[in-house]
Amino acid sequence: MRQARVFFAAQGQPDEISGADVVVVAENDGDKWGDLIRDRAPNAVVVVVGSPQAICEATLFPRARIIGVADSAQADAVVDAVVNDLDKAIEVVARCEGERGIDGEFAPVPVRIGARGILEILDA
Repeated sequence: MRQARVFFAAQGQPDEISGADVVVVAENDGDKWGDLIRDRAPNAVVVVVGSPQAICEATLFPRARIIGVADSAQADAVVDAVVNDLDKAIEVVARCEGERGIDGEFAPVPVRIGARGILEILDA
């Protein structure tokens, strides 16, 4: 089993993002990193500290691979769940498509997270 590559945008250089499995980026850096993530790490799960909307719009990734978190501690928990395929329940900011009566918007919701990102938005 190969080891997952995690790229932290705040600490890395743009040329180091290529092929990353998980990218952690701050909401404020969405404009800088969005195109690079899309072009150089097209299969990555993206963990955004803050609102994930700008990264979602820049990358056009499926909603399962764009995860918003409140702070770096929560980002660490999400990265751990993705890298180790934990199928773990965590509350994050995710794009809802009818779940919980929310359609087409980002909202804090409980989800299950594994190697592919958000596996399911939970009902309760």
